[in-house]
Amino acid sequence: MIFPAVIAAAFALGLNLVVIPTILRLAHRFKWYDLPDHRKIHTGLIPRLGGPGMYLSFLCVALLTPILVTLITGGTVTVGYTLRFISLFLGVSLIQAIGLIDDFRPIKALLKFFLQLLAAIIVTAGGFLIRSVTLPYLGSLGLGLFAYPITVLWLVGISNAVNLIDGMDGLAGGISAFAALSMGIIALIQGSTVTSVLCFALFGAILGFLVFNFPPAKIFMGDSGSLFLGFCLAVFPLVGGISKVSAFGTLLVPVTLLTIPILDIGTSVIRRLRNKVSIIHPDKEHIHHKLLDMGLNQRQILWVLYGFSLYLSVVAITSVILPREVNVYLIFVVWVGSLLGYGLLYYVNTRQRSASTGEEVDKGAEESSARGFPKSG
Repeated sequence: MIFPAVIAAAFALGLNLVVIPTILRLAHRFKWYDLPDHRKIHTGLIPRLGGPGMYLSFLCVALLTPILVTLITGGTVTVGYTLRFISLFLGVSLIQAIGLIDDFRPIKALLKFFLQLLAAIIVTAGGFLIRSVTLPYLGSLGLGLFAYPITVLWLVGISNAVNLIDGMDGLAGGISAFAALSMGIIALIQGSTVTSVLCFALFGAILGFLVFNFPPAKIFMGDSGSLFLGFCLAVFPLVGGISKVSAFGTLLVPVTLLTIPILDIGTSVIRRLRNKVSIIHPDKEHIHHKLLDMGLNQRQILWVLYGFSLYLSVVAITSVILPREVNVYLIFVVWVGSLLGYGLLYYVNTRQRSASTGEEVDKGAEESSARGFPKSG
């Protein structure tokens, strides 16, 4: 079971180490750059086509691994897809195409949203669904027909959560790599070879991209990359073999592993509704922006968030091994701790900004007084 996963990860890593430099040469030749603006951290002309590299590496490896494993092992180990996986690969391909088109020519928000819904509907049509939710001590609650809209919203929501967190070199890719690796390990523990191959193929593709995306980045993933990663990480737990024995049902592991982007998109929506602006209105209030305001540089921010992602990975993997009664409290503590940690970050950042604003006002008043103007107030 481990052998196909290792083959998938190694093959995807090697393939993307070849594909990304090719994309870089084409991007510089045709000037396909992510132009800087007031919302972005970078200032140079950087290509943003890392998404196609990850997608091509993942898709090729996911489709070819069953053949490679059979040839290498002489048929003693097999990895097989059923017909329903056609819908999964079609949905992943559509979400990649949506992001790629948007990277070249921005798509209107409403149209982009409906296209994302279409990709999610294609996947759910193949039977990849959140069929039930298990509540501690209350038993399993079947969702019935509600499984379809809930699954669609889950897929679209996580896709956009990873898209929103992609605001700094190495951030979205690193968080996604930890999540993909952890899902793959859990799939191996629970005996799902197909799911582990998908997860490790994605993990290898991300690693190949991060070689060129770690600060200072030579290439960005673009919407084609962030939407693709979020969509994959949302759909893989629905394939089988991830968190099927968990206390909170199918979504326990992915929600835990993706705590950072989920927390970021949740607070972003609340913040924009409170400020009475559109929920798609861009701002510089994301987690990495707050850490930048506190004086951390990009690499320091990555180590902080990578460290937290590693912690979440250990918790998620441990949760499927421990008895159900124990992992209920373990996950609860992690979720509550994450909320409290973000609240502390928000409080410190707000106090720091207030202090900076007060200093600027005082400095301006002193300068006005020095020029012979009375202080305001």
